[in-house]
Amino acid sequence: MLNALAAFRKTRCYGEVSMKENLQKSINRAITLLNTPQEYEKYISIKLSPPSGCCCSHCWPETWRKVNEFISPSGPVGHEGDALIEINKNTFVLESHESGPEITLYLALATASATLVKSVIELVTVIIKGISNESRKQPPRIKITKKQFTKGEIEEEIVFEIDIPISKGIEKQLEEKIIKALNKP
Repeated sequence: MLNALAAFRKTRCYGEVSMKENLQKSINRAITLLNTPQEYEKYISIKLSPPSGCCCSHCWPETWRKVNEFISPSGPVGHEGDALIEINKNTFVLESHESGPEITLYLALATASATLVKSVIELVTVIIKGISNESRKQPPRIKITKKQFTKGEIEEEIVFEIDIPISKGIEKQLEEKIIKALNKP
């Protein structure tokens, strides 16, 4: 019985099934907010996660204040909420999760436009700089992952891991990694 419970937790609560369900939920929210087709393989999720701890607006008030300033007049993203964001005539969804901010994009073509990539880079940079300014609960590093469906299965790739606070040299590397992640089929 104990092994069955452990297997259930591994697959249902913490494993790939849960990750797949979470990605589907994020894409479904994006489909609704963006009013885009239900073509799961054309969506990409970019997630920023610390090694541990909560990332909500109560735990990261400075980060979410900066994010909401940056995305205005879109948003704001509320506590554990989501918002349709329009920056430079590009639209995407930003969600606030306890596990970290998530950006969900719809790519009608195989690659992202230059202005969409620029908008995502700017938003990710604002989030990371906000995290760097948190007076409490500042994580030592942030992992940026890309998730997408490929042939019905989740493909997850670590885009970059960044030590907090970030330096100028890292910003350029971050930009290069995000460009590569968004333009890789």
